[in-house]
Amino acid sequence: MLSGFNTNVRHRDLLFHVQSEDSGRHHPHVITHLYFRGTIVASERTSYADHLGTQDLPTVVKDMMETQHKAVLRRLVSGQFDALIRERLGPEVFGDGADTKAQARPAEPRRADPSALDPTREVPSEGPASERPLDEVILNYLVESARQRKRRAK
Repeated sequence: MLSGFNTNVRHRDLLFHVQSEDSGRHHPHVITHLYFRGTIVASERTSYADHLGTQDLPTVVKDMMETQHKAVLRRLVSGQFDALIRERLGPEVFGDGADTKAQARPAEPRRADPSALDPTREVPSEGPASERPLDEVILNYLVESARQRKRRAK
């Protein structure tokens, strides 16, 4: 299992967190979560089961993780997740009073600093984006996932 990527990025004046990680050989997939204040807004998963025999598997997985992480960041800052964010967090989440059904065309996305799309760069802390620590959010997610797998196995 490889270390993942974590990036905090502002989009439409809100701080989002993007986290990508490797689930390991026993669950060969790369997963990227888009968080807002500890809530998972979107997830993307890519299997690498067909690469398990590859000689340099860690490099292949790292490249997959980085590619997927950057793609989610680009989609966020381009506004592609805006409708989903409104659906999950409420129509007033951006504070612009816009109703996605009433919009004739999507709002013009803000341009992000290209360096914000680099998953390896250090991000200065701007204080907590959630009342709960990210470790606690992740632990709760993992515990609940394990419980669901156990229930399905019975």
